[in-house]
Amino acid sequence: MKSLLLSSLVATMLVPLGWTTTNVVNGQFAGGTWLSVIEIVQSLEKDGYGPFTELSMDDGNWEVETHKANESVELMVDPVTGKVLSEHHDDPDTPPPAGAMPLSKLLKTVKKNGNTQQIHEVSFERRYWEIEAFRNGQKRELHVDPITAKIIADRIDD
Repeated sequence: MKSLLLSSLVATMLVPLGWTTTNVVNGQFAGGTWLSVIEIVQSLEKDGYGPFTELSMDDGNWEVETHKANESVELMVDPVTGKVLSEHHDDPDTPPPAGAMPLSKLLKTVKKNGNTQQIHEVSFERRYWEIEAFRNGQKRELHVDPITAKIIADRIDD
């Protein structure tokens, strides 16, 4: 019980800093392995969500801004199970343009082509995806074309 409480406390402190459970005891956290952001997006896409505008960690859960049935919604998603914990109406953000690649496919392409180990935050900013990811232990900020998944900027994120 003490180790579970300690793991929870450590993860609560590290997640806002961009650390994921793979940094906390071999990917195990509170009795489970966290799903990757790609797995979370794939699951939500299968459930009819999209297009997405932002995914970020908030209080140990994924906060997801997306659309469903042409309505803008904000979700809280469990990082271990991928289960939607809450869903409510949200003010709309500008979605990616028509013809944009599905986000799960774009993230897979970026992970492969950008040689990133972990993607921990994604947001659509005016004309491109801004993706915060780790490569070789270093936090990077990538700007990615929403249609081609081409990385148009790659810089150290401070």
